[in-house]
Amino acid sequence: MKKCLSLLLCAGMLLLAACGEQGGAGDSAEASKAAPAAQEATTILLTEEGIEIHGGGAKAENGTVTIGAVGEYRITGTLSEGQIVVDTGEDAVNVTLILDGVSVTNPEGPALWVKQAKNVHLQLAPGSENLLISGKEADLASFDESRSGAAVYSEDDLIVEGEGSLHVLGYLNNGITCKDDLKVKGGSLEVLSANNGVRASESIEISDGVIAVRSGNDGLKTSSDKKADKGYIDISGGTVSVSSGGDAVAALTELRISGGTISTGSRRDLVSAASRKGLKAGTLVDISGGTLDIAADEDGIHAGGELRIRGGDVRVTASTGLQAGIRDSGAGDILLSGGKLFVSASKQGLKAEGEIYANNELLVLCNSEKQAGFAAGGQSWFRAPVSGNAGDTVTVASAWDDIEVPQSFKILLCSSADFAQGDQITVSVSGHSYPITIR
Repeated sequence: MKKCLSLLLCAGMLLLAACGEQGGAGDSAEASKAAPAAQEATTILLTEEGIEIHGGGAKAENGTVTIGAVGEYRITGTLSEGQIVVDTGEDAVNVTLILDGVSVTNPEGPALWVKQAKNVHLQLAPGSENLLISGKEADLASFDESRSGAAVYSEDDLIVEGEGSLHVLGYLNNGITCKDDLKVKGGSLEVLSANNGVRASESIEISDGVIAVRSGNDGLKTSSDKKADKGYIDISGGTVSVSSGGDAVAALTELRISGGTISTGSRRDLVSAASRKGLKAGTLVDISGGTLDIAADEDGIHAGGELRIRGGDVRVTASTGLQAGIRDSGAGDILLSGGKLFVSASKQGLKAEGEIYANNELLVLCNSEKQAGFAAGGQSWFRAPVSGNAGDTVTVASAWDDIEVPQSFKILLCSSADFAQGDQITVSVSGHSYPITIR
């Protein structure tokens, strides 16, 4: 356990299976249906010598704890080869697992497997450190996508909350897999995974907490739109940090961000992924608030349809900064109506299959002379052949003061409410001045 936690800390995660994967090893014998006494949680103590249960609704056999009834279950202790299973059978009931100093390792499959329930609350006890592991560290170097076994695997809705910490090590495949809706409402959640970090079929909602994901493939991901209005990711609060070998945050349908602090980065040491974008959505990206620092090898922010920024403080460092629409579709606008946006791109800064509308504080530094200006109807702006190198400092009048440039550039595109058509301003790049006339 110490070695695993050290791996996370050394990886810089001081903040925070495939669709066909199945639950792992462990006895799934039906648990007692006797519900725990009202307002009193059943307590479960995990030890290598045996499992102690005080209260109703749970059963232990061959290193597997099976919880089979509505109620609260406070779990403590360590199992180096075991599993926690939630299976309420045909009774669709709510189950709360209070993790209070838990360490469970399953070398062959999920450490926590929710087979059947209505909603399962993972409540992290205040001040507690909890650890759930599938596989072993050596599995990272021999990753095989056909191998199943997320460290946390849930067939039903899963809610993470509380004031403690949960470390999830998905050495076999994914870190967390949820076949329905996943909500993070609090706590500190750190995930290290060979494949996807956090994968939910229908939705991911983050409203609070600290979430750090380090994944060989996609970081946060949804994968099903079979139900109406599903397949989305919604972030309204909390701190989210993702270092991924694939897309950092990938919503099958809509990606909505209204608050919180979000940062992304890329890694190359595990799965070789086909797509390496920062924020990605199959249909709509809508950003109305929050502080975002998005770094990606490919598109920083990518929408299959419209891409809207209505608020927030957004910084993007990527190959292509913002991309909207499917290639050659003729549809997919970039609508910038609020907030502050800085883009550093080694290719185009803003690329839309439709139109680009800018009515916010915007500075784009890019290397592509194909970079288009804006459609009519926005505020005053300019596009100029201004060049600089990584590490240079750029100042654009009073609108953008002393921006350190992460990549070289030869085109500067800027829009600001401070500008008026016909104004004469000066752009400074590390002391070199460029006179500019506002359009």
